[in-house]
Amino acid sequence: MNMSNVKNVVEVEKIRKNFGGKIVLNDVSFNVRKGEIFALVGPNGAGKTTTLRCIFGDLNPDEGEIRIFGSKLNSKIKMRMAVMNEGRETFRRLTGQEYIKIWSNLYPNWNDKLMSSFVLHYGLDLRERVERYSLGMKTIFMLGLIISSSSDLLILDEPTHHIDPEIRMEMLQVLKDYTSHGDKTIIISSHEIYELEEIITSFAIMKEGKIIYSDSIDEAKTKHRIVGKDEKVHEGEIIGILNDEYLLRVENTNTDVGRYPTFREIVLGYLRGKVSFRIFET
Repeated sequence: MNMSNVKNVVEVEKIRKNFGGKIVLNDVSFNVRKGEIFALVGPNGAGKTTTLRCIFGDLNPDEGEIRIFGSKLNSKIKMRMAVMNEGRETFRRLTGQEYIKIWSNLYPNWNDKLMSSFVLHYGLDLRERVERYSLGMKTIFMLGLIISSSSDLLILDEPTHHIDPEIRMEMLQVLKDYTSHGDKTIIISSHEIYELEEIITSFAIMKEGKIIYSDSIDEAKTKHRIVGKDEKVHEGEIIGILNDEYLLRVENTNTDVGRYPTFREIVLGYLRGKVSFRIFET
């Protein structure tokens, strides 16, 4: 197979995972296309981290299948991936400089100039052991390593956690720029939905180990409206209540009812909605 022609970089099909008899993932399915920034969003405990761990091979799903670049995970594919895990675990005693030496040998397209820019811009002390960095500086350093790897696929679990808001926005812009040529793909897991709208292209919403909605962000906005509770609506599907408004999935995308939702409103509507029900014109 010519991997350069694979449109779906990641394909997750009906994976299930149990821990000690407790179901953590329940038939999780989604695709991530080449060049996308894909967000896996949902509350803590929804199954986001477990899903990512299954994708990058830290866990094996009990059922289902995962394909990356059209194949099952193998050593060659791992060389095209870079991962930031939620725990930010580090090797003991290794300095920043030693980390850079290891990463530059692991990744054939390593960008030393870019890593140096990270170090200078954020004042990272490469002589210090990485385990002694603050959580924020550790996150920045790891993002620098991952971006500088020039990998085809980045998998980032809560990549802006523990860093200041101003730096967080810088990092999000860096990630957006990373995919700007269409040949790099990023999967982000986050429960911080406010900041993702400006950079993501597609997403899946997780709740209680399931995907409850997945789409491109543009298509999702086209298919939904925010409508006041007192506004008369003749047809559609009410997804969830948002204070004095509700999220409506419309039948006709050209309808002039309500207003287009933000990404945050779409996510909250689906997470808060317990039972969707349909409205039909009579």
